[in-house]
Amino acid sequence: MYIYSRANQNPALLVFGILFYRWHNILAGRVSSQHPTWTDEDIFQSARRLNIASLQNIIAYEYLPAFLGEGIPKYSGYNSDIHPGISHDFQSAAFRYGHTLIPPGIYQRGALERVKSSRKRRNSTVLQEKIKCNFLKAPDGSSATRNAAILTRRHFEKMLFKKKTTSDGIFCIKVFGPKVENILRGMSSQIAEREDATLCADIRNKVEKCLFFLMYFGLQPVSNWSDINPKLYKEDPEIFHKLENLYGPQGLQDIDLYIGGMLESDEGPGPLFRNIIKDQFQRIRDGDRFWFENRDSNIFTDEEIEAIRSITLWDIIVNATDVQPEEIQREVFYWRDNDPCGQPRQLSHVDMKPCLHHQKFDYFQGSEMAYIYGIMLVVGFPLLAGFLAYLAIKYTNSSRRKIKAAKFTRNESKLSLDKITVREMIEEDSYRFVKAKFGPNSTLQTIDRKGNILTKIDFSSKQTVTVKVNVENEGEYLALIKAKDYHDIVFSFDKEAERKRFLLKVEGLLASTQCIMETVITNGKTIVSTAETKAKREKKLEHFFREAYSVTFGLNQHKQTKSFGSSDVMSICLSREEFASALGMKPNDMFVRKMFRIVDKENNGRISFKNFLDTVILFTKGRVDDKLRIIYDMCEEDSNGLVDKNDFKDMLASLIALAKTDKIPSSDVSDLISSMFQTAGIENTSSISYADFQKLMGQFKGDLLTVGLDCKGAHHNFLDTTSNVARMTNFKLEDETETQGVCKSSLSSRWESLVVYLEENRQALFYIILFYAATFGLFIERFMHYSFMAEHTDLRQVMGVGIAITRGSASALTFSYSVLLLSVCRNLITKLKELSLHQYIPLDLHIQFHKICSCTALFFSLVHTAGHLVNFYHVSTQPVHHLQCMSREINIPAGVNPNITYWLFNTLTGITVNLFNIFRITQAPKFWLFVMGPGIIYILDKIVSLRRSYLELDILETTLLPSDVIRIKFYRPPNYKFLSGQYIKVSCTAIQPEEFHSLTITSAPHEDFLSVHIKAIGPWTWKLRNYFDPSLNPETDTEEVEAESGLRRRRSLSAAPLVAKIRLQGPFGGGNQDWYKFEVAVMIGAGIGVTPYASILNDLVFGTSTNRYSGVACKKVYFLWICPSHRYFEWFIDVLRSVERKDVTKVLEMHIFITQFFHKFDLRTTMLYICENHFQQLSRRSLFTGLRAQNHFGRPDMEAFFKFVQKKHSYVSSVGVFSCGPRAVTRANNTACELVNRNKKLPYFKHHYEGFG
Repeated sequence: MYIYSRANQNPALLVFGILFYRWHNILAGRVSSQHPTWTDEDIFQSARRLNIASLQNIIAYEYLPAFLGEGIPKYSGYNSDIHPGISHDFQSAAFRYGHTLIPPGIYQRGALERVKSSRKRRNSTVLQEKIKCNFLKAPDGSSATRNAAILTRRHFEKMLFKKKTTSDGIFCIKVFGPKVENILRGMSSQIAEREDATLCADIRNKVEKCLFFLMYFGLQPVSNWSDINPKLYKEDPEIFHKLENLYGPQGLQDIDLYIGGMLESDEGPGPLFRNIIKDQFQRIRDGDRFWFENRDSNIFTDEEIEAIRSITLWDIIVNATDVQPEEIQREVFYWRDNDPCGQPRQLSHVDMKPCLHHQKFDYFQGSEMAYIYGIMLVVGFPLLAGFLAYLAIKYTNSSRRKIKAAKFTRNESKLSLDKITVREMIEEDSYRFVKAKFGPNSTLQTIDRKGNILTKIDFSSKQTVTVKVNVENEGEYLALIKAKDYHDIVFSFDKEAERKRFLLKVEGLLASTQCIMETVITNGKTIVSTAETKAKREKKLEHFFREAYSVTFGLNQHKQTKSFGSSDVMSICLSREEFASALGMKPNDMFVRKMFRIVDKENNGRISFKNFLDTVILFTKGRVDDKLRIIYDMCEEDSNGLVDKNDFKDMLASLIALAKTDKIPSSDVSDLISSMFQTAGIENTSSISYADFQKLMGQFKGDLLTVGLDCKGAHHNFLDTTSNVARMTNFKLEDETETQGVCKSSLSSRWESLVVYLEENRQALFYIILFYAATFGLFIERFMHYSFMAEHTDLRQVMGVGIAITRGSASALTFSYSVLLLSVCRNLITKLKELSLHQYIPLDLHIQFHKICSCTALFFSLVHTAGHLVNFYHVSTQPVHHLQCMSREINIPAGVNPNITYWLFNTLTGITVNLFNIFRITQAPKFWLFVMGPGIIYILDKIVSLRRSYLELDILETTLLPSDVIRIKFYRPPNYKFLSGQYIKVSCTAIQPEEFHSLTITSAPHEDFLSVHIKAIGPWTWKLRNYFDPSLNPETDTEEVEAESGLRRRRSLSAAPLVAKIRLQGPFGGGNQDWYKFEVAVMIGAGIGVTPYASILNDLVFGTSTNRYSGVACKKVYFLWICPSHRYFEWFIDVLRSVERKDVTKVLEMHIFITQFFHKFDLRTTMLYICENHFQQLSRRSLFTGLRAQNHFGRPDMEAFFKFVQKKHSYVSSVGVFSCGPRAVTRANNTACELVNRNKKLPYFKHHYEGFG
């Protein structure tokens, strides 16, 4: 009854529900006393059967005869052929007949009051006792309670319930006697209304409307409207006339069932409704297999059936309530004369106060500001966190720039340099704020907010500088300065005073160089339109190069013809600075000067469009002799037709300088030139002619055939259609026909790729599937439990599907977070890598698995949050009495409905205690089950790391290396063991003792010290390098030493100051530490990623040359070093030189790739290859590094290299590929491994990597 949605609409329905609840308890007590050995479930089921039977008996044999005036036929037994369902005619018409009998209100009557009175009779006093009926007022003061008013919780509490506080402080609702009894007494005295065509307003407004059926129940039809109800026709014929007009001539055949049934009713249901009702209840009885009179079901014995038949509603009321027997009549469905307490009068709607229709409680009313604050909090907190993170990033970048620029600004700080913030014009109507910096010397610079130099003007070589300014009355004050010969710079000012101040500073700067400033006054529009700004010049140059290459290669000729003939392109000329910029070089480079002299045929210091186009066509479509002629002319200085050896030497030296490598000794260059001349047979001449030059370069004509000039703007590369990869002549395959099979379809190729991917990553995929199976299994198990198995619980009823979502996602995310801890137990992972278990678990991918777990936990955290939002909605809109038995913290006064303000700001855990434990109810404390095991392992792992982190180690030596690299050599603790390729976490006590950074160990395991190489990138690394920089820290005791390469470096003899110590954690396992397990290994280091190989290569040659390592299986190791330039990692060249000297077994083969260079078929690259190959043949070492390792220019073609290794070492089953460097490099290596493994040939390439960036 309480769950029934209409129970709260009618107090009578609710009272009858409570009455039979109580009757159930009475019956349960009687059964318990009769059968003391029965269980609670047996007692409950027995009382339940008796309670249902009592209700069946009262309805069928007491209420129905009183309602119809006649009973239903005697029960003859269960009939399986009868349908016991509700018929449409009963539901839609006959059932509604009772609605016309309902009065507008319900009387409430209290217990009978006995009033004693005395009356004198003759000489004596007679005491008399009278019975007084106590009819009560309704809560609103009316004589009765409205019948169909929707009752609020406050009304129920005042009318039916009271609160009772238990000993543990929990509030519960308990039904107490008088209110229920008052309604029962009142209903026993109250008489139903007479049936009519009018329903009371409460029923008419609250009950759904009827559907009408066109049928009769098989009774004798009538032919006239007056025959339906002759009595009613005499009393109110107007009703029949209106219906007759409404339905028309055939109205008696089309009349609606409900209307016809109501019209014929008089002193009870008419024949039609009476038959329908009798038929319905008889079918319900006869078609019910569990009807209490059905002896075949063996539910009750004959004695029990007879006892049930004797029960009346009066018996139930008297036994289940506090109503006394004399307070109500025995036949409660009738009221006759001499029955107790007749009703005061028949109720009418005029006796009731107007019904105030209850509105749903608006939880947002009065909480508008709280709702706004809540939205601001929910939306604003992530935005605030993002903004703070943005500020932190900006602050970090700013600190990094300041630290990096500290050594450059030290000298500048001694000078008095003026800076003015101005607006610089980029294009018309486009400006940017910059700082104009005057000095040092005679330069004017513009600097952006990050400190980058945008434009630099040097006035030292000029005698006169023209400055154009506009007139004063134009509103905008402009100043144009000729920045360089090919573009201008325009400044804009808001006030004339600002421009005068700027011009005075410019004039003062020019005066220091004996330069004169000429001021020209002109129109502002003229300045803007004629100014050749840098941006405008760059657009013209882009058009220049695009037109040149379009004409050369015939690209879009139909679109470019008009542009080619236009004067704006033909009139553009390149200066030497712009030509150098297009070649990616500096204007003063010898190659630029010589090439510019060749292309500038007019010798006017400019390259016209026609000259540039002729040069491009020559390098694209010209003959080898034409290209050789250009090279010869570049070497010729005196224009006498001969090239001196020294000129040729200078030319090669300038090309070698382009490689940005160490300074090559002049003797090596001389030996190279002499060897080349000797090979060509012209060693005895001091100068050579063009014919001699052709003989000299004859052996390289194959290389010169495709030579070109890699220039800016050549978006469609005419030299090579492939990527800019290095030419690795050592790795050419003798027969490539093996790899050229039948072309496969796209679907077949994709299928092979998928198969190879699954084979290579089968271990990782297995554990990922296992992880997600457990995660989603936990989610589904909890979700199903709270959705179906716990659907009857209060928590599920209150919070709906939200509790299933939150509990399922909570189990999933707690499992994810627990596994997350295991993925960062570095010491455990390091130990596992040393065991044979490593081959069954892909421990190298623990960081990737950590990311997967993190993303999964984040996803379920969002789902968990969404579920709690659903819970919040259900809890905040739930009746309070549904929540009060869930937690003792919920203590809300009666009649108070909490609104948004309460739920958002008055229930915060830690601020208020109202709902401190409500989270415990929705979130059962089971997290410890998941986290206990991984948590203990993680804590033990951290203890192992912290055990050594507080040991401070002495710094033995620090060395400042080029490219902002510092080498720190420090004390090795006793019994400290590690493997080459592992890394440690390091902190410096002089910088930030508690801040540890992961660094690869660069010293070998057999050495008695530890060392790391650190490149200054972030704030901590820059602070560390500057701390040991003698120019920034004078307390450091240093000396200058010369490395093996001849480069002099600054080395610290002691720590600066002596308090600087090193603290470390680890060692920890790295992706490269398993190199010794492979017979053939390929090692690829890119950028700063070469640091692990400083230790690995030293360890390799030490073990193979001394035979001290029994576990090293390597017989051949290929090491590929990929770097932008040698200059960036000169320290590593010293390491490689030492490794080559110790490699007596020739187990190591090294190749160096310079990526920051020109196209592989560019003229400059080709000349360097010629020099490198010839010098290798001459001295068996590289011209650039002095190593046996050959230099290559460009990125390596890893697929071709792996195929070479596969063909050369086909006798091994697998090759270990180890790479460390930027993510793009490791990804390219992994892709190359997959492509080669797709051929399913031995050996199989297994990729291990450490990536960053």
